[in-house]
Amino acid sequence: MRAWYSKTSFVIACAALISAHGAQHATGRTSSTLISRQGDPVATLSVGALGGLLQKEFASRPTLQSWIGKPKCSVRVYKFLYATVGGQGEATDASGTLMVPRGSAARCRGRRPIVLYTHGTEIDRAADMSALANPANPAYGTSIGVALVFAAQGYVVVAPNYAGYDVSRLTYHPYLNRIQQSQDAIDSLTAGRQLLRQIGGPVSDDGRLFVTGYSQGGFVSMATLQALDEQGRPATAGAPMSGPYAMLAMGDEAFLGHPDFGGTAYMPMVVNSYAHLEHGSIDPRQILSTPFQGAATLFPGKVGYDGFDKLVAAGGIPESALFQSESTGAGAPGFSAQQYPALAALPAGAPLYKAGFDPSRYLVSTAFRAAYVADIDANPDSGAPVDGSAPKLATVVPTMPAHPRSLLRRDLEANDLRNYTPSMPLLMCGGHADPEVFWDQGAGAMTAVLQSKVVAHPGLRFATLDLDIGAGATGTYVEHGLTTSQNAALESIAARLQAAFTAFQHAVATSRGAQVGMEAYHTDEVPYCMVAARAFFDQQ
Repeated sequence: MRAWYSKTSFVIACAALISAHGAQHATGRTSSTLISRQGDPVATLSVGALGGLLQKEFASRPTLQSWIGKPKCSVRVYKFLYATVGGQGEATDASGTLMVPRGSAARCRGRRPIVLYTHGTEIDRAADMSALANPANPAYGTSIGVALVFAAQGYVVVAPNYAGYDVSRLTYHPYLNRIQQSQDAIDSLTAGRQLLRQIGGPVSDDGRLFVTGYSQGGFVSMATLQALDEQGRPATAGAPMSGPYAMLAMGDEAFLGHPDFGGTAYMPMVVNSYAHLEHGSIDPRQILSTPFQGAATLFPGKVGYDGFDKLVAAGGIPESALFQSESTGAGAPGFSAQQYPALAALPAGAPLYKAGFDPSRYLVSTAFRAAYVADIDANPDSGAPVDGSAPKLATVVPTMPAHPRSLLRRDLEANDLRNYTPSMPLLMCGGHADPEVFWDQGAGAMTAVLQSKVVAHPGLRFATLDLDIGAGATGTYVEHGLTTSQNAALESIAARLQAAFTAFQHAVATSRGAQVGMEAYHTDEVPYCMVAARAFFDQQ
């Protein structure tokens, strides 16, 4: 669930103000979340500089360059601090970024729409979306991409760093916590709008709001759309990208024998987050295997994706093995088919297969996994069939169980987004072979749920784009409720994006090997989905 690329904090002298704002927010009374901002823009990128970055970042993909488009506006970048809450409802703060287009072109001045962008998983606490002038920052690639696709084309952008990152006082990150993360995003939006008014000048808010994000940010953007709907102030449109919307089914799929790529980083963040829920729940010591009891607090930390191998070598985390054994456990200490018959009977396969298992260096306690799988057997989620097969989303609505008993499954279910019925036009984008966020437990599941609601909710408007037409697949473009012109424009760009993404992925796998192709897949989807999201927003 990484950000676009896996590749300096400012001082805020207003602790009392932070506390006051946070206390107000916790009771829902605050009208202002902006605490402070850095006085001058932290970066100003000219049209020429942005054009140079476009050519550099996509040197091997000239067609994608043309779809992103030559920059029309220069971009001023501001950094701010805002009040929000943690996973237990405690008052805290977080930093965010405001990108403001500037220029003489009509789309670069006057009243402009806002894009709220929520980023993907970062394991380095230093990630800062304002770091457009700092290539060493782990969020640099993501922030450059957002600037090129949205801000340089005339959208005002607000992008939270999230509580627990950058200069935030929170000592953990409420990862994939639906309530906290949506509130965090809304608080950043409120603060960003307040800052835009403070700055003044030729650009102002025209009232339109577009919400999008990728991977973890896809989940956060969908949760934020739901929260805004529940508050009676819906966004203009949303475009969640490659997010794990069916959280319970995603967790079940992994525990049933299909660990996701990157899971040894993502699982500790989920465990630590759900150990900090408002009413308390899971105990990390019961979930993690004995050698890796400290893994829950590793991320976000001081190590980024580029340093993950060093952390593995130091014994801090397994490289890719979430579980102990994918078979009968021959040679696996403490594992036998007699002791864990339900686990021994499970099929194992894509996406990681054997790389997701190791006899001795594995992340999740085998006893805990056995109990989790027993609860799946007793209380199945049809989004992750217990026989290990792919859910038949064309004929079966992927519904959640009524009463799971596992505490972790309860937490995953509480953060599952399948109950959401969006009021605004919605685009979902991703790729069906994604090894990090599974299509069948992401956009595929959510699409099946929305299709089942069409009769009861005739106002539904949504589209789903599967970028991958490789290996004989026809790809997916599903649409319901869009106007004829909206659908025609989106379907046209969708076909071109599918062809280009598939060709690029084939070239990566051919030139660098299938393993690299798999590892790059999730990241490689991002710019194509971003282009689709902007095309969707342009139609609203």
